[in-house]
Amino acid sequence: MPIYANYAATTPALSQAVVKELREYAGGAQLNAGRNFEGLEAGAIALRARRVIGKLFGLSDPLRVIFSGGATQSLNMAIHGLVRPGDHVLAMSVEHNATARPLDYLRKDGVIELDWIQCDPEGSLDPEKIRGLIRKNTRLLVMTHASNVLGTILPVRECCRIAREYGLLTILDMAQTAGVLPFTVDDYFDIVAFAGHKGLRGLAGIGGFVLGKSAAERMRPWISGGTGSGSHSLDMPEFLPDRFEPGTQNTIGILSLAASVEEILRTGVESIRKRERVITARFISGLRTIKNIRVCGTLDPDRSVSVVSVVIPGRDAAEVSRLLFERRGIITRSGLHCSPLAHRTAGTFPGGTVRFSFGNGTREDEIDAILEALDGL
Repeated sequence: MPIYANYAATTPALSQAVVKELREYAGGAQLNAGRNFEGLEAGAIALRARRVIGKLFGLSDPLRVIFSGGATQSLNMAIHGLVRPGDHVLAMSVEHNATARPLDYLRKDGVIELDWIQCDPEGSLDPEKIRGLIRKNTRLLVMTHASNVLGTILPVRECCRIAREYGLLTILDMAQTAGVLPFTVDDYFDIVAFAGHKGLRGLAGIGGFVLGKSAAERMRPWISGGTGSGSHSLDMPEFLPDRFEPGTQNTIGILSLAASVEEILRTGVESIRKRERVITARFISGLRTIKNIRVCGTLDPDRSVSVVSVVIPGRDAAEVSRLLFERRGIITRSGLHCSPLAHRTAGTFPGGTVRFSFGNGTREDEIDAILEALDGL
């Protein structure tokens, strides 16, 4: 049987309970929330999902949970919706291209000024660095919660507290942490983006973001269209969630999130975090015994999600990944992982790394098999 070690890209299988709900839905009528009487059921599915996601993030108002096509779309909506011409933006030097590319496009077009806050090679950051980069026109701080290359968890609360002191807006990318790290949205965070198909264990093609209390008033819709509400006007509705949800919703994707997040809440995110920490610690401890392997990141499972990148000096990352699959059926991801900034920060650009990432289906014997395979290369 293959050993799957690519959870940072996607969770490979839905639970049986989620599959059962999706089958029942797929066998019925196609529903469009707000467009007809039957669409009330689609609206109920969306509200169910908003409520459980709100509970996951400690959010009192479920209407501040907005659905989109995924974390990348959410982050683009947030960035384009919050910045204004002439704004100065700060972001981390380990950002995924989901934030790095839209920010750099805006910089190249002369819309914004942009500075990358330099993390250390482990992906860690001293939050006080932020103060020295803030200008009179600084408007926005963009942060990843944990690097998809190094696994390092950034001190986002401390960063957001500093941002709030200066009146900055904040965007947090939780693609790698939603559902696997305990987290509560509070007044420090304006936008928190999540992916449905990673730690939240739903289908691909669904995700969203959570709006802080003041963000909805300051954020402009980046995508406009029909909402099934306020159809007399050419303006987007002012109320949530319609203001940021034009077009036909991915109801089956939203249903997958409702069912999967309910399971996560039953298990408890603290329990999920504890188990993944044990798995990651076992892997890092084993790597220390293998000669000629450079392990990237913090090497501290308390400060990392279950993402570990390695470099074998003199060996091509893609070749190592291929050999692991051909010889032992181990599925990894090699290269730059859509995050060249993180690799530049870690000193692994342009060759990249072999990334191992673990999740709810990873067993300890699979960790041991991976270590044995690496030792035999």
